[in-house]
Amino acid sequence: MSYYRGICNFCGTGCGHLLQVEGNRVRGVYPLPGHPLSRGRLCVRGWHIHELLQTEERITSPLIREGNSFRPVSFDEAVDFTASRLKTFSGREVAFLGSPRASNEENYLFGKFARAVMKSNNLSLTSDAGLEESSRVLLEGCGLPAMTGSLSALRQADFILVVGGDLTKQNPIIASEIHFARRSGTFVATISPRKTQMARLSQKHLRPNPGTIWLLLEALARALRTEGLVRGDDLEERVENARQYLEYLDSLDLKQASESTGVEEQEIISLARKFYESESAFAFYPVGIQSLDRRSMSALLNLFLLAGKLDRPAGGMCPVTGISNLLGSLDMGVSPAFLPGYFPVEAEESWRRFEELWQVGLNRTPGKSAAACLQEDRSIKALLVVDHDEEIIRHVNRIKELEFVVYFGAYQNAFASLATVIFPRLNYVEGDGTYTNSERRVQLSQKKVEPPAGIKPMWEILSRLASALGQPWPYKSAEEIMTEISRVVPQYSGLSHEKLRASLGLRWPVDDRHPGGTEFPLAEETGRGFKFVFDGAADRRQSLRSGKEGVFPFKLVVGRSNYFWHQNSVMKRTFIPRREYNALLLLYPNGFVEVSEEDARALGLREKQPVRIVSEAAEIRLATRISPDILPGMLYIPYFIEEMISGFLHRQVSELEKNEEFFLPVRLEKVE
Repeated sequence: MSYYRGICNFCGTGCGHLLQVEGNRVRGVYPLPGHPLSRGRLCVRGWHIHELLQTEERITSPLIREGNSFRPVSFDEAVDFTASRLKTFSGREVAFLGSPRASNEENYLFGKFARAVMKSNNLSLTSDAGLEESSRVLLEGCGLPAMTGSLSALRQADFILVVGGDLTKQNPIIASEIHFARRSGTFVATISPRKTQMARLSQKHLRPNPGTIWLLLEALARALRTEGLVRGDDLEERVENARQYLEYLDSLDLKQASESTGVEEQEIISLARKFYESESAFAFYPVGIQSLDRRSMSALLNLFLLAGKLDRPAGGMCPVTGISNLLGSLDMGVSPAFLPGYFPVEAEESWRRFEELWQVGLNRTPGKSAAACLQEDRSIKALLVVDHDEEIIRHVNRIKELEFVVYFGAYQNAFASLATVIFPRLNYVEGDGTYTNSERRVQLSQKKVEPPAGIKPMWEILSRLASALGQPWPYKSAEEIMTEISRVVPQYSGLSHEKLRASLGLRWPVDDRHPGGTEFPLAEETGRGFKFVFDGAADRRQSLRSGKEGVFPFKLVVGRSNYFWHQNSVMKRTFIPRREYNALLLLYPNGFVEVSEEDARALGLREKQPVRIVSEAAEIRLATRISPDILPGMLYIPYFIEEMISGFLHRQVSELEKNEEFFLPVRLEKVE
C-alpha cells in the first residue's frame, strides 16, 4: 500500500491530499499535513474524492454514433473519422467548450488546437461565470488579472469583506481560514441579500436589496469621502483618473443610496470607517459558478483603491474560483477575450506574437463563447467539448441539431449521449499535469495509477488530430507542453515540472525576477499604475427599477452558487457527499421556492404549500419553503430544478446563472 501526494480536483481552493493506492486503485484519501493553504484539512467533498476515482462508469473505448447507439472503435479509426469530418467545417462553424477541471497542459493544447488548427476563436469554458469579467476589471484597474492577495496570509488580516455567494458552500477551506481569522481577532463583514452561513460567521452582515450590491459598495466609497477620510490631492498621486472618479462618486447621494439598498446610512458609514482604519484588508467575491456583475466588481476594486488598500502586503482583492483549474484555464487562453497569458484579442500585436511562437497563420475574426454560439449563431455546425460535468444541459435542442459533436471525457454522463464521437481521456490521477488555484498557486499532480488499457492522454489525442489535419505536433509528454507554456505565457516563464516537483506549488508570476513565485504582486512590483474602473455618471435610481414593480412585485434570484453540486455528475459518483447534497431533494422532490417569513404571513402560505411563480414570459409551480434567510420581496429558487432552466427562465437563464446581481421580476400566487 502506497501514499501519493496530490491536489483535490473539486473547487478552486487547491487543497493538498494524500491518496492511498493499492492494486492500481485509489482506496482512500487523507489531508496533506503542511500544505500551505489547506493545512491538513479537507472538506466533505475532498474527503471522498476516492469514491469518484473508483467508479465503474468509465468511458474505456472511443465510440462513434450509429443511429441511436454507439459502436466501439479503435483509437486510429476515431481519429481518422473525426479529422475527416472536421475538415468539412470552417473556423467560424466550429465552437470549443473547455473544462475548468482539465490541467493547464490540456487546456493550453485545446485552445491551440482551436485557434491554430481549426482557425476558430469560438472558445470558452463551462462554469466560467464572471472570471473573464473579473480579469478584465482587474487588468484595467491594476494590471493584474487575478487575486492580488495571498490566502496563506489570511490569518494576519485586520479586516475581511466577503461580497456575495457563500464560501462555506463553495470553498469550505477558504471559509474555514476566514473563520479562523475571525476567532483570532480579524473583523469579518459580509455583504449579501441572503443570510448565508458565511454571514452567520461574520461580526457584521449588510443585507442590500437584490440587485443593489454595486450601489452599496459605491455608498461605502462615498462614505469615506463624507467622513473626510480620503483627500483628492493624495489620491491623484496614486491613481491616474482620480479626479474624474471623485466627480462621479460625489454625485452619489448617500441618503438615497441607503433608501435604495435598504441598508441604514449609519451602518454604511460605520463599516466604511472600520474598513479604512484597518492596516490590511481582504475582499472575497465568487467567480466561476456564480459571480458578481462587472459593476459590482468595479465598485469593489474602486473602494480598495480609494482607501489605499490594494498594494499593501497581507491584503487585496480575492476572486474565488468554484472549480479546480478555472483560473489556470483562463491563464491558458481558453476564452474568446484572451490569448494565453492574457494577451488581448483586440490587439494586432497579440496575434503576430502567437503566429511567430506557433509558426502558423491565425484567424483574427472575433470569437464568441460556446454558449453564445449556440444561442445566437445559426452558422455553428460543430462542437468540441471536454468534461461536461453538469447534468443540466443548456441549449440541448440546439446541440441535437448540430452536424457534428465531439466529446472528450473520462466518465459517462448525460452530455456524452449527445455526441457523434466520444474519446475517453485520463482522469487526473492517471497522468501528469499542473493546476492553478484561486491564489495563482500552480501545483503539479503526478501520475499515481495506470489508466485502463487503450485510454490516451488528452495531449496525445489532440496531437494525433492535429497531425491528421496537417499540423504535426511533436509533443511526447505533459512536461514538454509545460516547457512550451513557459515560453508562451509570461506569468509562467520560470515554471517547469522539475521545479514544481520540489514544492507545494508556486504562485505566478514565476519569472527571472520572482524565481520562487510572488505572494503579493502589487506590493512587490513598485511603479505599477492604478486606475478607477467606472463607466461615468449614470442615473442610478433608474437603473434600480425594473419598471414592472406593480405587476411583478417580487425579485426572483437563482441559487446557483449554493446548489451547483446538486446537479453535478461528478458529485453523484460519491456516496456521503451525494447523500448530503441529495437530502434537500428528498424533502422537496419537485423543487422549492424560498419565501421570507414576512411574505409568507402576508400571503397566508404554509410550509410545502404549492405556489405558482409567474414571470412576463412563463410560469412554474413549486413548493413553498419558508425561510428566515431571505429578505421580504425576494424569492430564491435553487439551481437544481431542471424544469426551471429549460422551461421557465428562457432567455434570462444565462444572466441569472452568471450574475448574482441579476433578478427576474415575478409575482407569487397560491395554488388552491
